[in-house]
Amino acid sequence: MRRAKAILLLAACGLVSAADNNGGLLGDWLRGVAFRQLEARKSEVNLITTRAQAEARGRQVRTTLLRLLGGLPQERTPLNLRKTGTINRGDYRIDKIVFESLPKFYVTANLYVPQSGRGPYPAVLQPVGHSTAAKSRAFYQTLALGLVKSGFVVLTYDPLGQGERRIFYDADLGDSKVGSGTREHQMVGVQCLLAGESVARYMVWDGIRSIDVLASLPEVDASRIAVAGCSGGGTLTAYLAAIDDRLKAAAPACYITSWEDQLAGTGPQDAEQQFPDQLKEGLDHADFATAFAPKPYLQVNTEGDFFPIAGARRAFAESRRIYELFDAGSKISWAVGPGGHGIPQVVREAIYGWMNQWLKGGPAGSLPEPAFRTEYEEALYCTATGQVSTSLGGETASTVNMRRYGQMHADRPPLQGTAGVEALRARVRREIGLLTRYETPSGPVRVQFGAATRREGYNVRSLTYGAPGGRTVPALLAVPDAPRGKAVLLVFEDGSAAALGPRSDGDALARLGHVVLAVDAAGFGGSTAKWSGYSDAWFGPDNLAWLAMMTGKPLVGLGIEDLLAALDVLDGQHLLGAGCTGFSKGITGIDLLHAAALDTRLGEVIVEGGLTSYEAVARAPIHRRVMVGVVPGVLGRYDLPDLAASLAPRRLSLVGMRAPAGEQVFEGGARDAYHYAFAAYAASGAPGGITIGLRREQEPVETTYPQLR
Repeated sequence: MRRAKAILLLAACGLVSAADNNGGLLGDWLRGVAFRQLEARKSEVNLITTRAQAEARGRQVRTTLLRLLGGLPQERTPLNLRKTGTINRGDYRIDKIVFESLPKFYVTANLYVPQSGRGPYPAVLQPVGHSTAAKSRAFYQTLALGLVKSGFVVLTYDPLGQGERRIFYDADLGDSKVGSGTREHQMVGVQCLLAGESVARYMVWDGIRSIDVLASLPEVDASRIAVAGCSGGGTLTAYLAAIDDRLKAAAPACYITSWEDQLAGTGPQDAEQQFPDQLKEGLDHADFATAFAPKPYLQVNTEGDFFPIAGARRAFAESRRIYELFDAGSKISWAVGPGGHGIPQVVREAIYGWMNQWLKGGPAGSLPEPAFRTEYEEALYCTATGQVSTSLGGETASTVNMRRYGQMHADRPPLQGTAGVEALRARVRREIGLLTRYETPSGPVRVQFGAATRREGYNVRSLTYGAPGGRTVPALLAVPDAPRGKAVLLVFEDGSAAALGPRSDGDALARLGHVVLAVDAAGFGGSTAKWSGYSDAWFGPDNLAWLAMMTGKPLVGLGIEDLLAALDVLDGQHLLGAGCTGFSKGITGIDLLHAAALDTRLGEVIVEGGLTSYEAVARAPIHRRVMVGVVPGVLGRYDLPDLAASLAPRRLSLVGMRAPAGEQVFEGGARDAYHYAFAAYAASGAPGGITIGLRREQEPVETTYPQLR
């Protein structure tokens, strides 16, 4: 963290270049952007000196959070609450219940009810964190048991993708097809991002409907409902407290910190724990606390958590200052426990005491934990099989996504001649600018060459060049002894080293006499930071993609910048010759199609093994390594076939197109997906300008693409 800040300071003074910043890695650059956004937010918050200003900030935070969620469902449909069993433990009971937060969107929950004292009782909603067992895990049972034995009704439930609510559960495997709950969240989360929403929208709605359940129960005093949860449950506690006015007290555990510290550590995490534009909009963890002011708020952390304690200290200091503007300094407190991520007994006792003080009028301070015994996990199941999918069926976040998002089609009016194609091109370019937020290079692109290596028939040199914002892009340049034909710009998913390595396509093209520039576009090859996410094998560098979106700079937009600047490099070195062919392999086809839609210097485009469309992701339950190609909110605005259509009449080859899960799409299926592009090429007078085909394994590049011979 100190190193990153020092680099930023030196860079501001002109004493280091972007390449000195740990090799110019994209992750370092993005963190620099994020730190500047956080500094701007801090300056804004420091200007809040009155209660009226603090109240305005709270309203702004709630409005922003709801917008980043993608809004909430408009209708509270019937809960259809039913009890499926009860465990009676004398002084309390555990009701096993199922309700519907949306129609047939079943939520499995355990309701802990005191059976001593007099009701109606105050209640605590307990969202749980990331765990396969979810509400049944002993780790989470402990807080519920301590609270119920202290005189509180407690409702705890399985988040989507966890416990009895696995989204991709396979009865034959006895597990999810995709793995952990975090992978399930990310799987549906990518679809949500494409639609301009967050998977947290579903999770927050489950929490709001859970409050509806509590408020409907005769055992509960609806005027005394609070929320407390740990880890991912702490995240939801923070969101719900900021959004739902019915909550009277809150205690998020092992979540609240500061992004300044979090970015120096584990960085972005699960799909519901951050949002596109979050840092650009000036939203940090402390904002969730201050949006709850002046109601009682207990921030809970542990000393060794991966949500950094230094950031937690900073967040609490900020929150307390805002609370004091409400003359409510006594209504915010901080409990810190020993050890790593979790809620050890000392902080559980702080939560009991906090709820006792503010919901029951008890004295300030911790409340000793009563003796209890946790239940076996399966004893708390609410369904006969332990899974909603095999007991009740119904909807999942995936099925709801596919139904809703599968209907979000881009506007595709009939194309009437070249004028229709021109109008399409103008609309697509406008939408690209709005959604990807790419910037064009200003002035000559700086280029720094490395050592040259001799190969048969050509020389290859490493180089870096500048992209907007001071980024540095790694690349390799091959210049044949006798250049001929078009230059070729390569952007391969495996990076420039693979694209222009020995016996590669780039090597073959250079031997054929083409100038070849192989680029590590943003998120690929040498541009990537040493930062793997929860689910790298499924989603690619998801942490990097998240950080880019949080700063308002999606990786696709940065990739566009890299490719446009690459064309400037070729132009500046007088290497464009008869023009330039863009050639991509894998998910980088998304970047290349975007860049070609914007810059006609790419006179020909080859996309091999590219994603068929964003719409295909919206309609498919499972996808692989799509995260780096996400453009938030793109569904219904434009799609990859629209980009292809906008290239008409330039030559376009689509080879070996891939479905969202990675399997090759048959030629007929690809033609169906790109029917609008074929119509655009026909309207432009070049019906043969677009081709779709396959490439056989180990087939020479000049055989598949004879135009490059």
